[in-house]
Amino acid sequence: MRYRTRMMAAAAVTAALAAGGGAAAASTAGAKPSAPAKTVSASEKPGGPAEQAGHDAIVAAVARELHVSAARAGAALQPLFAAGRADTSSPAFAAAAGSLGVSTQQLSAALAHAKQSLAPGS
Repeated sequence: MRYRTRMMAAAAVTAALAAGGGAAAASTAGAKPSAPAKTVSASEKPGGPAEQAGHDAIVAAVARELHVSAARAGAALQPLFAAGRADTSSPAFAAAAGSLGVSTQQLSAALAHAKQSLAPGS
């Protein structure tokens, strides 16, 4: 992945997982779960191409980690992206894990691993 694309994807992943208190994001970023992510530049609108690229990258990474199709992972993660956070204690997170046939701990670990793999310098 090109450096600029990787940086945009990492920023969007951080926004998608950390906004509003994502526990999986906070556990790997060292941030407080309640700290909002500030990754959208003044020239980018939230929900734009960079965020979609981040969603696509995280979906692909989670799919690889859990050995499921990207379509299945994308469908399962869509409610989490829509909520703007990955709260591991939420019913939406449990539903996403269940639809992927994994535990909430496995999904949380897969999301954390995906975020680390997309971080700049990894």
